[in-house]
Amino acid sequence: MFIEQYHKACCATGGALCVGLDPHLDRIPTEYGSTPDGVREFLDSVIGQTLEHASAYKPNIAFFEALGPQGLEVLARTIERIQRAGRPVILDAKRGDIASTAAAYAEAAFGRLGADAITVVPYMGADAIIPFLERGGFTFVLALPSNASAAAIVDHGSPPLYQRTAELALELDATYPGQLGLVVGATRPHEASVIHRIAPDLPWLVPGIGAQGASSEAFFAAVGGHETMVVNASRAVLFAPDPGQAAADLKRTIQELTHA
Repeated sequence: MFIEQYHKACCATGGALCVGLDPHLDRIPTEYGSTPDGVREFLDSVIGQTLEHASAYKPNIAFFEALGPQGLEVLARTIERIQRAGRPVILDAKRGDIASTAAAYAEAAFGRLGADAITVVPYMGADAIIPFLERGGFTFVLALPSNASAAAIVDHGSPPLYQRTAELALELDATYPGQLGLVVGATRPHEASVIHRIAPDLPWLVPGIGAQGASSEAFFAAVGGHETMVVNASRAVLFAPDPGQAAADLKRTIQELTHA
């Protein structure tokens, strides 16, 4: 199970850092080029430099799909390489469709690519989530996106949509215990604290640290004590001059703030 793998990795690294793998072709160093093989070599290098600090990795499927048919081969090999090193993989796919389509997405993610967890969008209801749970994979449900324009959607309603999403995940957790978590952006500390009160025991995947500019101090002060957080940084590590040092620095910051 993903959570057990993640906790084991946290013990090995001493931290809760997840490194996002979003290979923007225009930012990959020129020595690697922009071919599928070049992308794979670049990611292999980053994984090698960050492995002692990263407790999970989160490849974003869109960047691999953009490479064409070979891109999914690169993704599959990257997932296999990470798992051989003892780290779990979250496939950042944000899937969200009716049950029959969701079942196909689940088979692709867990059966074909071999990911340990996936991100999904819940706005088509439980039908968009349950097939992933029935396939046996861990599922992070998007509750509070980290991008600013999402507020126009997730803040709507009474209670707001982000609260209802957390409640839905909690309801599903009763039937599928240990298989659900929430995506909770670090860019909105107050709203994150509301979600913490609703579902204090569900694991969180936390984007927004690093390149998106979230205040780490404000976020961790608002949700201090949340049991399991997978704190993601993508561009701030991936394209740093020294990815290993960037990962080490972020891991240390997370440690200091979660134990403050």
